[in-house]
Amino acid sequence: MQMFNSGIELLIQSGYIFVPLLLDHNIARETLETPSIQVSTNHSALRNSEPVINVDGKLFIRSLSIQSIVENYESINKDTYEQLKKDCLRHCSDLPNLGADALKGKLQTIVLKIMPYFIRKSRGLERRQLNDDELLDLVGSKVEVPLRFFEQADELLDSRPLLRSLDQLGTLKPAMEPLGDGRVTGQALRRWIHQALEAQIVNQERVRLEQEIIERDRIGEKQRHHLATLLYLAENGTFELDGFGFSRINSRDDYLIYKHTGQYILKDYYARSYRFPDCRVAVSTNGPLRPMVVESYKHPFLIGHAPRQEICVRGYNWPDEFTGDNIIRVLEEGINALLYGYDARRRNGYHSLDPTQYYVKTVEFVDYRI
Repeated sequence: MQMFNSGIELLIQSGYIFVPLLLDHNIARETLETPSIQVSTNHSALRNSEPVINVDGKLFIRSLSIQSIVENYESINKDTYEQLKKDCLRHCSDLPNLGADALKGKLQTIVLKIMPYFIRKSRGLERRQLNDDELLDLVGSKVEVPLRFFEQADELLDSRPLLRSLDQLGTLKPAMEPLGDGRVTGQALRRWIHQALEAQIVNQERVRLEQEIIERDRIGEKQRHHLATLLYLAENGTFELDGFGFSRINSRDDYLIYKHTGQYILKDYYARSYRFPDCRVAVSTNGPLRPMVVESYKHPFLIGHAPRQEICVRGYNWPDEFTGDNIIRVLEEGINALLYGYDARRRNGYHSLDPTQYYVKTVEFVDYRI
């Protein structure tokens, strides 16, 4: 990138950038003594395999392929690429994206990545994870989606705005002069690469729009219902099915994601059974990813008897990044801690189930004893 912003002289040969070869005594001697290195002033006739070219007594060494720079520029210099894309398409109307308009941000991960893991389809002895279509069929059968969401879905599925955007893109394709072999400054090469990137951006958007139009033309009533369901979930922000649920909190893109435990049994030191009521183990996307219990609840791994207590899981390295896998992992660890983590022999946790003189009791569990 620094090279492209400078006035340094470069050499273009057969699709490669040749940069000035910095010489010390050893390199200078090697360029003279090594027979495999071709030196010539007629650089237009050289083969691609030659790494060093001599032009009027100045040595250039082969570096990068120009095409590879253009194809990978978004990864090399993302900020500049995004600005180029914005400038290139500024005269074009907003290019719609059906999936992005239906679900955005964290909700998309919750509905399409996390929910299918906890809601599984039973078929005999087999329990398998639902795919997107099966999940949306199930969700749509559990809620009554208002008519206005179907009207919104019809607007999103309308191909006419896409056709108008496609026509606008046809007027944006920049005229490209071929990049010939020869000497060029870094700044001039940068201008040519930016023109190539603009042509690439326009072409990619055109291909995307054409594919989007084809996909929308194929969409039937079932997909229309799926889209209306997604729009309903996005606006409502709260949903629960088969013990798994989520609820929007604070901002438009933060959620409390939870899973019901159901009733479960723990045993104390004397093998007496205690029936614990159902609770919701949850993780909030607004803050550290830690498992907690939503309700006022008591358990050996909860320090008190209050709502939204963090579950004690010692020695665990909790993730920080919001991803589907991380949320699933945190919820499972919290549930497993409540159901299976208590060791009656060691009486681990903040409290023990059975009264003991070695513990200062703050929470009693006698009322749970069967």
